Amino acid sequence: MPKGRGYLSEAVMFQLFAKNPAVGGNGGTATGLVGSYDTVATRVAAFVDAGIDTFMLQFNPFVREMTRFAQEVMPRVQHLQKVG
Repeated sequence: MPKGRGYLSEAVMFQLFAKNPAVGGNGGTATGLVGSYDTVATRVAAFVDAGIDTFMLQFNPFVREMTRFAQEVMPRVQHLQKVG
């Protein structure tokens, strides 16, 4: 397998970075978890539907943004899971 700087260069995330440089230190925007509350909730629900059950999220400032995520995004994800 071709390798880059300590990673697999054919990994989808790194292919995306090659086409669209990521904003942020850890490339979190490559997951598409940016946008309106509805957009982010839909994307999170899609990951859950695909079998992802653990997310490592970063918020800045932490408490305010984590609270906003919990109050605005998670209820939408829960609704989508009930509907879907």
